[in-house]
Amino acid sequence: MACAVLLSPFAAAAEEIQGNDPASPGHFQVEQRFGYLTTFNPQQNGGRRVPQRALTGETEIGYSPTEWYEIALTSPYAFARANVPMALGNVMDNGVPGYSFQSGGVTIRQTFIQGDRLERTVFVGLVSRTILAPQGGLTPDLWVANKAGAGQPGAPRFVQEATPRVAQMITPIVGVNLPNDYQLIFNANMTFGVVGAGSAFEPSIRFVKRLNDRWTVGIEHFANLGPLGHVLPWHQQMQTLYAVADTRFKGFEFSFGVGYGLTNNSRGLAVKTSIGKDF
Repeated sequence: MACAVLLSPFAAAAEEIQGNDPASPGHFQVEQRFGYLTTFNPQQNGGRRVPQRALTGETEIGYSPTEWYEIALTSPYAFARANVPMALGNVMDNGVPGYSFQSGGVTIRQTFIQGDRLERTVFVGLVSRTILAPQGGLTPDLWVANKAGAGQPGAPRFVQEATPRVAQMITPIVGVNLPNDYQLIFNANMTFGVVGAGSAFEPSIRFVKRLNDRWTVGIEHFANLGPLGHVLPWHQQMQTLYAVADTRFKGFEFSFGVGYGLTNNSRGLAVKTSIGKDF
């Protein structure tokens, strides 16, 4: 799995929908995620839009003292281009630097979810993430007003440039267990800067069918609609659809996903994979 990701010429995004399978009560869970995603730098002064192809990863260690609560530490990182504010203008190949390793700092995640969710038709939960990012870190790239382009014809109203040192993500979870082993989970991810500006609304949805005790297949959809309180035009949004498969083997949990970006800001191949185990 690691060789397939590292040899891939594509960029990757390690995306996960919460509410599916936290650690077993009284156990730790270690999970490693890799991914690839194509996005684009903002068009600068009429120049070309340079694609972002970033290989990303997340290492997470979680612990569940009970069936309804899990706490986890996550360390995201990537090999990618740095985010370039539109205000910098044309420097270094249209304002876009070369690729380099970037750290996303540390994320503290707390998940509250109904312990008997598999026996319920509808279940709910809540996830709180506190994101502690280094200066100039890769995450989160939140939306802020485009002050540099104010008054310019065709300039976007918001740009995805904010990288606050401390950010908070709140994720309400709604899940539905449907007949014939189908399941639907919706995450309403809302992120806002605490120490620094910026916000984003990034809803996601997962629709899967359990084939047997080992295999689950389905689709997942991830979106970034813009800053909180505003829905951007379609071509400025990020919309990615994945075909996914989950399996269990000798105590390990594997997840695979292959997708494609549906908008101009996310057009391109997307791949994600993860491996986890309870201890």
